[in-house]
Amino acid sequence: MDDLVDQLPCGVILFTEAGYITQINATVEDHVGYTAAELEGQPFANLLSLASRLFYQTHIYPLLTLKGRVDEVALTLLSRSNQRTQILLNALCREVDGQRLIYCAYLPLDQRHLFEAELIQARKAAEQARQAVEESEARYRALAAELEERVAERTQELSIANSNLHYLNADLKRSNENLQQFAYVASHDLQEPLRKIQSFSDMLKTQYATELGEGTALLERMQLAASRMSMLIKDLLAFSRISTRQNTSSFVQLSTVINAVLIDLELALQEAHATVVIDQLPPVKGDPSQLGQLFQNLLSNALKFRRTSTDDNPISPRIRITVCQVAADDLPPAVVPARTAGMYHRIDVSDNGIGFDEKYVDRIFQVFQRLHGRSQYAGTGIGLAICAKVVTNHGGAITAHSRPGEGATFSVYLPV
Repeated sequence: MDDLVDQLPCGVILFTEAGYITQINATVEDHVGYTAAELEGQPFANLLSLASRLFYQTHIYPLLTLKGRVDEVALTLLSRSNQRTQILLNALCREVDGQRLIYCAYLPLDQRHLFEAELIQARKAAEQARQAVEESEARYRALAAELEERVAERTQELSIANSNLHYLNADLKRSNENLQQFAYVASHDLQEPLRKIQSFSDMLKTQYATELGEGTALLERMQLAASRMSMLIKDLLAFSRISTRQNTSSFVQLSTVINAVLIDLELALQEAHATVVIDQLPPVKGDPSQLGQLFQNLLSNALKFRRTSTDDNPISPRIRITVCQVAADDLPPAVVPARTAGMYHRIDVSDNGIGFDEKYVDRIFQVFQRLHGRSQYAGTGIGLAICAKVVTNHGGAITAHSRPGEGATFSVYLPV
C-alpha cells in the first residue's frame, strides 16, 4: 500500500468480493491490534461484532453487489483485546485485473465528531472572516465615498482658487502696467519740470545776480532741493524696475560685473584714494544689470561713509570683497534666503568706514530709511533697499555686521 495511504488518519481496508482481506493500512493496525500480515487472507467479518457482522451480511454486502457502494454505515469494530470501536464505513466495489475488490474507508465516531466540531469551528471562523471582509469592504466603500466627496470639494475649491488667481494675475498685470507707466512718467514728465527749475535758476543767477542780492542763496537752496528731488526720482525708478524685471536663469561672472562697477566708480575711487581687494569670485545665476546695481550701491556706500582722523581729515577707504560657500544648515538664524538650496555663496563686502549700530540692521534695508542726516551724507535712503530687492530676486538674502567707528561688513548670500 502506498506510503500516503498508510499515513491517512482514516482506516483503509481492501478485501475480495468473497470477503477476504488483502491489505490494510497502519491506522487499522492501531485500531484492531493486528498486523497486516496477520490479517491478510482473513475474513473481513471477523473484525466486526456479532451484530455488525449480521448487518454486513444482510444489508451491506447485498448493497455492494447491487449498487457497487455504500455510504456512512455505522458498524462496531472488534480489536484483538475485544475492545469495541464505533465506526462510520464507506465502501466501493471496483474490478482490478479481472478481480472485484472492495475498498473500505472508515473513521471512528468519536474522531468523526471531533472532525465535525473542527469543521464547524472552521466554518464559524470562515463566516467571521467573511463578515470581517464585508465590514472592511463596507468601510472601504465609505472611505472611498468620503474621499471622493473630499476630492470633489477640493477640486471645487481649487477651481475657485484658480479663478481667483486668474483675476489676481490680471490685477497684478494691470498693476505692473501702471507701475511701468509711473516709471515712464517719473523718468520723463516729472524730471522735465525739475530740469526747467534748475535751468531757469541758473539763468536768474547769471542775468540778475546783482538785482537778486541775498536772493541768490535762496536760488541755490532751490536748485539743491530740485537736485535732491531728481536723484530721488531716479532712485525710485531704479527700485521699481528691479521690482518688475527679473532674469536670473543664466550664469553671470561676478568678477566681470564688479570690474564694470569699478570702472563706473573709477573717479570716485581715485578721489577718495580708496583701495579695493577682491577675491576670485564665482559665477552665479542672475541678471548682470541687477547684480551691477547691487555691488555699485555697496561699494558707493563704502566710499560715502568714510571715517575721519582726529584732525578731521578723511581716512582712505579700504574695501575688501571675499567669498566662501556656506551649507544651508550652517546659515545664521537671521538669514532666510528667498529660495531653498543646499549651498550658498557668501560674498562679504567689508570696509573701514564709520560703521553703525547693529540694532538698526533691519531698518537700513527699508526704503527711505537713513541713519544720518542729509547734511552729513548725501543720498535718498533707497540704495540698500535696492540691494535687498536684487538679492531677493536672485533667491538669496543680505545682512550686515558692524560697530560704530569700526567699519561694516555686508554679507550677500546667493544660491550655488
